[in-house]
Amino acid sequence: MYEKTVTIVAQHGIHTRPAAVLVKEAKQFDCDVMVECQGKQASAKSLFKLQTLGLYKGVTVRVFAEGASAELAVNKIAELLETLS
Repeated sequence: MYEKTVTIVAQHGIHTRPAAVLVKEAKQFDCDVMVECQGKQASAKSLFKLQTLGLYKGVTVRVFAEGASAELAVNKIAELLETLS
């Protein structure tokens, strides 16, 4: 398993449009990519589930994955969480 912790800096958090970009990117990886925020977990490949996490500005998020491309997937999703707005 590979994991990374990031803080969301987007002024309005990760709302529907940036979350859709994140999901599209996550679906390109064969591994299971998960996002954990405030004790809740969701697949990075599910827009609906991501929206239940409360991905607001300033919250700390843990991104983790298992599988062949886990490190690449986690790094890409973590980068998007830090830069999308």
